[in-house]
Amino acid sequence: MSRMEWVVFDRRDPSVVVELIRGVAATGDPGEYGDGVEVVVEAPEPSFLRDVFGAEPASAHIAVTKPGGEVGYPFHVRLVSDQGGDAGQRAPRRAGWAISNSVGLAFLMQKGAAGAAPDWADLVDGAIAALTALRTDADDPGWRTRVDREVSRASW
Repeated sequence: MSRMEWVVFDRRDPSVVVELIRGVAATGDPGEYGDGVEVVVEAPEPSFLRDVFGAEPASAHIAVTKPGGEVGYPFHVRLVSDQGGDAGQRAPRRAGWAISNSVGLAFLMQKGAAGAAPDWADLVDGAIAALTALRTDADDPGWRTRVDREVSRASW
């Protein structure tokens, strides 16, 4: 099975997400299709919205490895929400980050110098800050994360 089970965490302590990212980066895993591996972070959705409308929770897909398993700047985070490509515009502005609406998909990009050591904690904090801006009603507990090795970036 290439998809790891969800791991629940508290937004105030995202260390489990940072450790997942470090683990994926250390392997240089190219993923099932060679397009890389993502760590997905999902904000909790109010249960009544899920029950009534079948709403999907907002999520951040952090591209840890690139095609072929390469690890390095820039790192991108694809935001998936009911706001489509405009979701990135709600994310707080952060030094060293860029925002893009590319063909209706929202991306945040953490930039850094070539060859610089990745700042995994800042990458996770940026993804969580963006999701928090999208889901202002989300509680601190109940967030979840997992590794996705079935990334197919050609379908974007």
